[in-house]
Amino acid sequence: MQARGSNGTRRGAAPSGNLHSLSVRMQQAQRYIAIALGFSIPVSTALDNILSALLLLLWLISGEYARKWHTIRTNPVAIAAMLLFALSLFGLMWSTGPLADGLLFVRKYSNLLLIPILVTIFSEEQDRRRALVAFLAALTISLIISYAIALGSVPSGGLFTGEPHDPSVFKSRIQHSILMAYGCLLFADAARYAQGRNRWIWALLAGLALVNVVLMVRGRSGYVVLMGLTLLWFVSRLRGKGSLIAFAVAAMGVTAGYEMSHTFHARVMETAKDASEWRPGVTAGTSVGLRLEFYRNTLAIAQRNPVLGVGTGGFFKAYEDQVQATDMQPTRNPHNMYLLVLVQFGVLGLLLLGILLYTQWRCAPRLAVRTDTLLAYGVVVTIALGGLFNSMLIDHTESMFFAWMSGLLTAGCAGRHEALRSGHH
Repeated sequence: MQARGSNGTRRGAAPSGNLHSLSVRMQQAQRYIAIALGFSIPVSTALDNILSALLLLLWLISGEYARKWHTIRTNPVAIAAMLLFALSLFGLMWSTGPLADGLLFVRKYSNLLLIPILVTIFSEEQDRRRALVAFLAALTISLIISYAIALGSVPSGGLFTGEPHDPSVFKSRIQHSILMAYGCLLFADAARYAQGRNRWIWALLAGLALVNVVLMVRGRSGYVVLMGLTLLWFVSRLRGKGSLIAFAVAAMGVTAGYEMSHTFHARVMETAKDASEWRPGVTAGTSVGLRLEFYRNTLAIAQRNPVLGVGTGGFFKAYEDQVQATDMQPTRNPHNMYLLVLVQFGVLGLLLLGILLYTQWRCAPRLAVRTDTLLAYGVVVTIALGGLFNSMLIDHTESMFFAWMSGLLTAGCAGRHEALRSGHH
């Protein structure tokens, strides 16, 4: 006979029960950390890194690898993200730069792995709702503090990055404006489905966020992203022939902002002036001129290495060689997501990036919760437009936002897929 403990249970059963209890606690911890990431992304890079490391550790030791792999392989967005990251690893093989530069880029691209990890964690709709609330809470705090800085009620400097004439809060003006532009969409979407007094609160926050992007913070990337998200919002609401109305409304909004906002007007005029004064081959002295200089030189490098590029981390050295014997300064960032991928991985890299964005777009209407469709479209619009002027896949805040929001929302795509399969059986 098998020995029993004093409580009547088999002695061998306790370890199994303890292991199961430990596994459950680790899964709960993963969910809480994944939700907390939503709050930290707009607020603290250091906290992002701590939470990401804890999340990865718990995910690796919590087991259930068969279930996790099944969830990942049935999620096309997770597979596309893994393929793009895998290319960054293989790109080390033909990199023209030092290994240290390549490993630095691999670390930056590793944020893409949050997508397959999160689709296995955010399997429950309740957790996805809580995560969005955490992200909205961080944006709301940023928005309130931004207005307080602008009004002089909160001193700038120290913890806060902005000044009264340019009141970003925890992030740079570029990152703040991009996040707040997406916040406009989130607030507006929340207002659309809220009832009673809550609808007006969300609508007010949407309006305050819009004013913050257009009239207060001087981030030009935010203007472009906000314009794209505004078009997306109106097209999703009006549909069909209403799309023409959406473009007309958006054009009127841009015109009104240009005429009424000194900040918006000045930034647009500054951009046009800097662009018109830029000359190829002549050292630029403005941010717009520098970007055009980066684009021209990066394209020249890509034209010499069109198929596979210069490899992961090869951009630094290739750009230094490109501007050698000129007055132009080397850069470690071309400020364009597409050009950076093209110069490192050639047309294969652009193809995989396009597949990732296209897959997310196709997944959006198949999400388990219909209200998430617009938000998923918005993530693609944000990364696609923001990537025209920023290296969104290697800039920490932007890449974390992209990976976290993509994993959060497309986890619903996997959930619905599984539900449909079980229904057929």
